This record gives sequence, structure tokens and C-alpha cells, in this order.
Amino acid sequence: MQLLILCGGRGKRLRPLTEEKPKPLLEVYGKPIIEYQLNFFKRHGIKDIILCSGFKHELFEKKYPNLTHSIERGELGTAGAIKNAEKLIKEDFIVTNGDNIFFFNFQKMQQKFESIRNPLMSLCKLVSPYGIIDVDGERAVQFREKPVLNFWVNAGITIFTHDSLDYFPKKGMIEYDVYPKLVKDKRLFAFKMRENSFWAGIDTVKDLENVKKMLLKR
Repeated sequence: MQLLILCGGRGKRLRPLTEEKPKPLLEVYGKPIIEYQLNFFKRHGIKDIILCSGFKHELFEKKYPNLTHSIERGELGTAGAIKNAEKLIKEDFIVTNGDNIFFFNFQKMQQKFESIRNPLMSLCKLVSPYGIIDVDGERAVQFREKPVLNFWVNAGITIFTHDSLDYFPKKGMIEYDVYPKLVKDKRLFAFKMRENSFWAGIDTVKDLENVKKMLLKR
């Protein structure tokens, strides 16, 4: 099984930190975000790794010369980035975003994938970014600060069968151009992360600070 990490975004919401350095190379406790992913998957025996990059791609090539690199010549979107790497993909493959940090039972996800032999998306419970207030008329009856909500969200790690490449356009987004088609064909399955799992997406400076606090609690 191969691993493709999407590293092509410009990280505009993290400027000025990302003006000279791609978001996956920003450091959390002295280690690039992407390194948390590389270490996680290597522990699970994934060694064939492709970095799909565009903006400042030379920084990835310099830092990780032993990995395979797929370079975008222009903005292709998340789906286009995978299609751009099609010639490098020889088997079933994992796709993940280069700006997430996570720890969960990937072995169980692999086992489920092998049993269904269809694309498998990881899900985690949605944590509200705001305090939630329950009201009765105009009176507040309960306040919960950033609670876990009863909704499942895409955690950004999906295992695809090799033939799933047929769903990927040369330019476009996985979220809009691939997943809906897989759902329509009844081919997309879900893997729900357990409560003791860890997942954090990093899109803003605040997210970067929050993930540091979250890691300290682990």
C-alpha cells in the first residue's frame, strides 16, 4: 500500500508563517507537521510514500530526498494532485492532508478496508469551535464550552483501491469531484475513529496554538 500526502496548498490563513514555508513544514514542538504523519505511517509499515507538492516544492525535495515527489505545475486541486501522480501509483493507496496531526488505530482501518475492498474514509466526531447554549424561550438553561457534537466529519485520511483513480479528474477537488461520485455509486465506506483517538486540523494560527496544547495533554 502506498501513501500520498497532499502538500500543495499555500496555507493562506496561516500567513505570514507560510509566506516562505509550506504549511506542512511548519513546526510543532520542533518537528514539522508532516513529520508526525510520516512517523505515524512508518510505524504501521507504510514505506512507499509520495509527496504531492506545488508551492515551494523544492523545500520538500531538499528535506525528504529519499521520498518520491510529484510536483504540480499550477494549481490542480486535491483531486488533480492525485491524478497528477497517477503514473507513480502502482497499488491501493492512502491519501491524507499534509496539515493534520493524528493518532488512531490505523491497523483496524486497514483490516476493514481489506474486508470491503472499496474506498474507506476516516471519520471523527465534530468538536464545536464555539460554546453551545441551550435555551428555553429567552432563558439560557445550559452552557457547554466547545462540546463534542453528535456529527461525524471527514478526518482527511482515506484508503482508495487502485481502480478508484478512474474517479479522479485532472483538475478538481476530492471533496466535490470524487467523494460525491463514490457515494452515488455506493462505493464509499466509513471508518469511525474511537474516542481515545487524536485528530487535529491546522488551518489558522489559532489552530497551531491549540494543537500544541492538545499534544501536551496526551
